[in-house]
Amino acid sequence: MSGKLKNCPICGKIFADFGAHVCPDCFDKLQAKESEVVNYVRDNPNSKIPDIVEATGADEKMIKRMIREGRFVQVGVPMSYPCKKCGAPITQGDICNKCRTEMRDSLQKETAKIAAAKEAARIGRGQGMHSMRQPDPNLTKRKH
Repeated sequence: MSGKLKNCPICGKIFADFGAHVCPDCFDKLQAKESEVVNYVRDNPNSKIPDIVEATGADEKMIKRMIREGRFVQVGVPMSYPCKKCGAPITQGDICNKCRTEMRDSLQKETAKIAAAKEAARIGRGQGMHSMRQPDPNLTKRKH
């Protein structure tokens, strides 16, 4: 199986991507940085994401990905990050379940309003089932 040739998004080198999405050199550097982050969190279990970023130089996105993957739970340190909408602590995705439910319910209500408005407009144009006229039998008879 051959990898697709790509430019590394980190360093720009051309490499054969076998699923890591970065070149082997950058992959090794990312692995080392992740190990550094895990060790820091293990040694400082009450750290917040900004503290970890400052202490290790790791990217915040990488730390959030590691939280979603359960990397810190594996070492006995459960971690979370804030919901983008309300700030509640979450361990996966971008928004918490409460905000997700509120957004879904709001979307469903708006969708129902739009559907009702379309139906009312359709009926108002005389296209409703009860407004259809029966054809005049005198006009539809064939002359022989």
